[in-house]
Amino acid sequence: MVYFEHTPDYGAYLLMLFLYYIGAIAIMLYGAYINRKFLMKKRFVWVDMKPGLVPFLKKFLPWLLIGLMIWSFATFKLTDYYLSSYSFTFSGTHLTGGGVVDDLAGNTKYTFDVNELKRFGVPEFGLLKGYKLEASEKEGLFIKTVDQTVIIQGYPFLPVVKLYIYDMKGNRVVGVHTAYMYFPRSPSDRLRQIFDFPFALFYWSGGGGLGA
Repeated sequence: MVYFEHTPDYGAYLLMLFLYYIGAIAIMLYGAYINRKFLMKKRFVWVDMKPGLVPFLKKFLPWLLIGLMIWSFATFKLTDYYLSSYSFTFSGTHLTGGGVVDDLAGNTKYTFDVNELKRFGVPEFGLLKGYKLEASEKEGLFIKTVDQTVIIQGYPFLPVVKLYIYDMKGNRVVGVHTAYMYFPRSPSDRLRQIFDFPFALFYWSGGGGLGA
């Protein structure tokens, strides 16, 4: 089941989806387009810089970095939206693994010893957030469940999110493995592949689902 109180605003979801698939790439292409004159051999009197690859890169670099940063953030947020929606509880967003662990340790809904989490290792730095996935969904004739602790790690300037997936046995952490969410994979399809669980958001009243 989806924890509807944890689902994102529909407009915010569509915005992140647009930035993930189109917006970030469009920003980089626009930056290349408006600075294309620096790749031409002819020198223009109103441009106080010789044409060439190096001048082009100097002008294009800010557009490239902005586009990549937005792309990275959109990938992180889309992953966050899906995991939050199927999580019983989750941490805040932090830049260090210690911040995530402290959040989970202070959360009364998080019932197991976080020292076990640290024993298996947590990411040290990055854009980080922790989740206690705990949900079930009917898929065809079967009921699928997910019951794992997850920490995601976003990478600056890359449309990639690393997932640290901690396997649970009751209230104990018994193992950890990693997986990646990355462009151009659909977030819902990639998470379904990783967890063997049907991630979807914004169900229509008729029973169908809309998911990225």
